[in-house]
Amino acid sequence: MPEKSYAPAGMADPRAGTRYTSGSAKDKQATILAFVNQKGGTGKTTTAQNLAVCFAKLHGQRVLCVDLDPQGNLGDGLLSIPLTTTKTTDRLLLVPKVNAAEYIISLRPGVDLIPNRFHRELHDGVDRLPNRGDLLRKQLSQVMTQYDYILVDTPAGLCKSTRIGIDAADQVIIVLSCGKYALRGMAAVIDWISENSAQVGKAMPQIKLVMNNYDERRRYDREFKHEVEYIFGEDLYQTQIRTTVRIVEASAHAMAAIELSQLNTAATDFSRLSREILGLPFKAGALSNASTETEPQPKPAALKLVS
Repeated sequence: MPEKSYAPAGMADPRAGTRYTSGSAKDKQATILAFVNQKGGTGKTTTAQNLAVCFAKLHGQRVLCVDLDPQGNLGDGLLSIPLTTTKTTDRLLLVPKVNAAEYIISLRPGVDLIPNRFHRELHDGVDRLPNRGDLLRKQLSQVMTQYDYILVDTPAGLCKSTRIGIDAADQVIIVLSCGKYALRGMAAVIDWISENSAQVGKAMPQIKLVMNNYDERRRYDREFKHEVEYIFGEDLYQTQIRTTVRIVEASAHAMAAIELSQLNTAATDFSRLSREILGLPFKAGALSNASTETEPQPKPAALKLVS
């Protein structure tokens, strides 16, 4: 396969798609993390985007992002030019003998993507797929040893696409945004996962929770955190993603928070969360919380292209 070259975003026509160059194979298959919540707007897509870049940039992990949401936001948040490739995740799921490598594009060094876009016929086809329990893993089998982690973003709602992501996952991360109905919705998701696992005769994946849009100054948020800790104990990640405009600003520039030019709360939080998920100790003074944030000076993201 040809060597990849770099081109600034906006310099190439994305309609042709871009293809990745596989890294060296390893014996161990990738760990699959699925980001889930039946409610929209909780921040699961943003969390997946930022963790993908943290895993690669800070920890040298090779990451594949898989977008199961037909809205296609997972790639949009890390790519400053639109992709109109027809090789989407929905199509990948429907092709009997698929070459997954043909669906993969490179976003960053160490971060690849299988994008998605809404196409009614394809999405309806995915909805009609039988409940197998191993479909996504089977379709990705050829590239599973090329990555350390596969991050799967699922749609809001308990639909077939969400189920496919959960069935493939080693760990399901439920992203919670502090709110009145969050606990009720979370219980519904866990019950649904349990029922689905029983139907296909497999053990439930590990379920962890992360709190997003958290503000220590709000009494409700503090009480909500204590309640979740009481119910779920160690299944709640210790790191909370705090409320900050930097997350929105980074996404608007197709960047992760750690790619902003100035240290910021979001970079601190996602860095800590990435270490916690990877089982690494927190580094004293590394990306420590800044008392004052300065305005970032974002630079255009680069798109990796095949020459």
